[in-house]
Amino acid sequence: MEALVYTFLLVGTLGIIFFAIFFREPPKIQTKGRK
Repeated sequence: MEALVYTFLLVGTLGIIFFAIFFREPPKIQTKGRK
């Protein structure tokens, strides 16, 4: 059970950091032809 909790916390932390960086800096990769 502890492994599941640690995995959830790790994913949550990485997700928060990723969104923080993504929203702070403008996306350099511009998707052309967005569907």
